[in-house]
Amino acid sequence: MTRRVLVTGGSRGIGRAVSLRLAADGFHVVINFVSRVEAAEETAVAVRAAGGEADLLRFDVSDRAETRAALAAEMERAGPFYGVVLNAGVTADAPFPSIDDAGWDRVLRTNLDGFYNVVQPLVMPMLRTRQGGRIV
Repeated sequence: MTRRVLVTGGSRGIGRAVSLRLAADGFHVVINFVSRVEAAEETAVAVRAAGGEADLLRFDVSDRAETRAALAAEMERAGPFYGVVLNAGVTADAPFPSIDDAGWDRVLRTNLDGFYNVVQPLVMPMLRTRQGGRIV
């Protein structure tokens, strides 16, 4: 059985490095991205060039309905995930008194709600396989 791992925010920076490392360790990497399709494709090409397997999965972790729909479709297509690395995140680069409501909400929706939005629909299918359930 192929062990697939979802990496949220897997197209750039730390997410790209994690995707490459997981592929090197023999995992099939599913690279999540929200807007920079070129960066996601570059990461997938790098994974494949190193001998790994990679797929792209576009959704915004801060959008619960979109996340659930994308994950449900992906699990219907290829089965449950072995694991997930929750790497997606945003920052509001301003001193706290200067952060506006929209910036605060964006950080919380992505960094906090994103965890729930991704893990909640994945955890029971992972556990039912009795072969995975790794959440990082």
